[in-house]
Amino acid sequence: MTPAIITAINDEHRTIAKLLHLIDRQVTLFNDSETPDLDLLHLIMDYTQAYPDLYHHPKENAVFQKLKEREPALADAVDALLEDHARMPQVSAKFATLVEQLIEDATMPRDIFVKAAMDYVDFQRSHMMREVGDVLPAAARILTAEDWAELESSVGRQEDPLTSGKAHYQKLGELLLSEA
Repeated sequence: MTPAIITAINDEHRTIAKLLHLIDRQVTLFNDSETPDLDLLHLIMDYTQAYPDLYHHPKENAVFQKLKEREPALADAVDALLEDHARMPQVSAKFATLVEQLIEDATMPRDIFVKAAMDYVDFQRSHMMREVGDVLPAAARILTAEDWAELESSVGRQEDPLTSGKAHYQKLGELLLSEA
């Protein structure tokens, strides 16, 4: 049976993957000299900074640290993911700032924005692939029932604002449902 934390993390990864797809679509419009939905991009980045950076990654960090204790051979893979998590708020803020600048009608070379967006999306996707491909399956195999119980009590449950009915993210939640 898959531990509840792993199920929650996998659900969150599916949401993040859909958000990255929405970013891709808007950046493609921008790259094709069409008008992207900058408000949507802003909302995605607002969500990313409000939930995954503050709640999802710390939850993963707890799992990864426990896995590193149990299986030191995975230390390098775990440490690389933890380093990504430490950088993630800055990576998100950098792209979010560019989106905000466009909303404020800043002049910016199209290729600068497109490259920044693709760098952000590629970084996120590569990071998630390393998590779901290697480290999370190892955690599911290696960690004990006691480990999972300890993790459950230490990380708590933070409601995802997309699925908890927060009005601020209603449009984004509806778009994600249509992406299913």
